[in-house]
Amino acid sequence: DPFKSPIASRITPEEDSLYVIAYPSYNVNEMLAVEELHQEGVEAPIVVINGELDRFRSGYYPSVFYPKIAKMSSSFIPEFEAVYYIHNFKGRNPGVLFRKYPEDWKVYRRGRDNKVLEC
Repeated sequence: DPFKSPIASRITPEEDSLYVIAYPSYNVNEMLAVEELHQEGVEAPIVVINGELDRFRSGYYPSVFYPKIAKMSSSFIPEFEAVYYIHNFKGRNPGVLFRKYPEDWKVYRRGRDNKVLEC
């Protein structure tokens, strides 16, 4: 079980030039392991793909049941910089919130005749 041994015992900071973590939100302990990696003070960038950070930011995990997640949500999660961000809005007037760092945020919506319009 990767969560039973400290993260420091599983990394080699002097050799690692990048840490890529894919979908660490499937199990909340995975994101806690990412936080632990960050707390080790590694110099290499940490890239999180599909981390579903909005769930942590929005309080999706109740602090009563997930106190460690609540603490992480207010201290570690705000430090993330979204490099690519896509949020789909469904419904009668679908749209997309999009950002490609360092560009500005953009909003697109579907117009008449299914044309995509930038707002």
